[in-house]
Amino acid sequence: MSFQRLRSHLKSIHVEDHIIAGRKGNKENIKSKIIVPILQTIGWNLLREMDFDHQGLDIVLFKDGNPTLIVEVKSWNDILEEDINQYLEYSFRLNCPWIFLSTGQQMALYCTLLNQQDLSEAEPVIKFTLEELTGNNGNKILNELDRMMGKKHFFKKNSALYAYVAERLADQSIEEAQIEFVKSASQHVRDDRTRQLTVETFLAQLRHHSRQVSGALVYLHSKMVNALKHNNRLHLRYRNKGVGLEYETVGTPEGETLSLFDIYPESARITFGQDGWKKLNITAATFDEMTNVPRKAQSFTWAREVGTLLDRAIREINMFG
Repeated sequence: MSFQRLRSHLKSIHVEDHIIAGRKGNKENIKSKIIVPILQTIGWNLLREMDFDHQGLDIVLFKDGNPTLIVEVKSWNDILEEDINQYLEYSFRLNCPWIFLSTGQQMALYCTLLNQQDLSEAEPVIKFTLEELTGNNGNKILNELDRMMGKKHFFKKNSALYAYVAERLADQSIEEAQIEFVKSASQHVRDDRTRQLTVETFLAQLRHHSRQVSGALVYLHSKMVNALKHNNRLHLRYRNKGVGLEYETVGTPEGETLSLFDIYPESARITFGQDGWKKLNITAATFDEMTNVPRKAQSFTWAREVGTLLDRAIREINMFG
């Protein structure tokens, strides 16, 4: 897609009709109607280089088989920089220092090489709005975005992005910053393996999110606790990153533990264990609804819908299991 065709496409988007009106998943609309076309226009291949929902992330761009750029999409009315330090965790987890954030209205590229302790203190490499992209200076912004984020130029030694980072590193070379980043990422992985989440740390991690998001996840945690009263094969397990609802099967010498539902407080995400639910023979309608639930915590309305779905699935276990 040429710059002109992309800008024509973006100008044709009516936010109320195409992004948010009557739609629960405006993040998915932003991702498919705004972000993916931009990435394709600057050279990234949809089929070969974009992985969706990779380790719970919205999009991860791959180059030569390695994670190269993390793309996270927030809801239309979210604040772009809110809870930005949670993306450091994603960066360390994938050993990938590049993060592109977007609400659809605003977009920014961050480099964790420039600040590995506090991303909120780092200036974005490039930041622009959808309005600017479709305005008079849109082609200029796209040219700059292509120079910084385009696949053809991305962080090559003679690229604008490489020069930008080299200029802003204080007393380090890029190579030294990369070595330090790899060490930090490795330490983060080791810490994750030994850290055990508790109820207290679960609640503490939620404080980094908005009141709406933290309230939604506390509500879902209470739903998990309440579920234990209705089936004695259900139990909670606190792991290093999240808390999970599990089901102990019977009928085999050792039994089998099925993962059903997880909350990850640091990243404010939930997952339904689809393999586990399949084995418990819940109805097709309930299973299909699970596959379409937004994974990123949103409003309390979202939490009530997820909680109602979880309640229904557990009732079906009790009826058919």
